[in-house]
Amino acid sequence: MALNPLDGAIIGEVALWMCYSGHWQRGRELMERAMALNPRHPGFFWYPLVHDAYRQKDYSRALDYALRVNLPGQFWTHVVLAMVHGQLGNRDMAARALQELLALYPDFPQHARQEIEKFFYAQRAHAEHVLEGLRKAGLEIPGNPPVVETSVTSAGGSGPMTTDQG
Repeated sequence: MALNPLDGAIIGEVALWMCYSGHWQRGRELMERAMALNPRHPGFFWYPLVHDAYRQKDYSRALDYALRVNLPGQFWTHVVLAMVHGQLGNRDMAARALQELLALYPDFPQHARQEIEKFFYAQRAHAEHVLEGLRKAGLEIPGNPPVVETSVTSAGGSGPMTTDQG
């Protein structure tokens, strides 16, 4: 980066891996800089921002970023859409994202944990949070209990509360 501080592509790559290795604040700053340098940046530059908002449980912001990815032929696009829609309880949109995901990667359920941990090996809690969102979206991941709706309400809230059975 020191050799060419105006190279948005290199800055974006560094930013992505900084975020995914747990250096979220610095990685996010660099990614925003890369995006400013190149307003027509690659769609995958949005992924770290999706994950940053998601890990903070700001699912609305994560969805806003996920909708900007615009890489319909890449299975990761549908992973982030499914996990966020799953957390938001948007069943129809989650089902649509899973349908697209499975069309691109039919064996994804069997490899979900491995795929997620490739990028978040140093952040087990985030990897589990991603898998939780996918389960809430309706993805059956072997070795993980399904998520079911119960009639129990959360304190101060109304409606069903999602819980893991197991």
